[in-house]
Amino acid sequence: MRGVTFAMISALLWGIAPLFDKLAIANSKVTPIPANIVRCVGAVVALIFLATLTGEWSFSAIDAKKALYLILAGAIAGGFAMVTYYMALKELGAGKTVPLTSIYPLFTVIFSAFILGEKVNIPKAVTGTLLIVAGIVLVMFS
Repeated sequence: MRGVTFAMISALLWGIAPLFDKLAIANSKVTPIPANIVRCVGAVVALIFLATLTGEWSFSAIDAKKALYLILAGAIAGGFAMVTYYMALKELGAGKTVPLTSIYPLFTVIFSAFILGEKVNIPKAVTGTLLIVAGIVLVMFS
């Protein structure tokens, strides 16, 4: 139950954040890369606060290989994807960009099957994909 609570809090926070992103870039000359750099400063400040609050300052479990994976994930999701996200946000608005970018679980399932060799339940994956696409079509063309 605790995991579900954390997931719901994450969803709530991720639902609020795009509003601030849009307010920052709407009708302005703010471009995606500087906006993302400033946003990252906010993330670092929040993480330092949380590390201080929880006492989680130990990096001993992160070896070089895990650090490389985390750096790559940060570059992909926190760098490149955030820049294209800001470009979409500026063009489409938060109400369309966020639902459209929410198809990422579909890509995660595909990549985890091919790259990590994880088992995929094909009927469930197809059903989930159809539901995701139907939801996006409803949001994008309503």
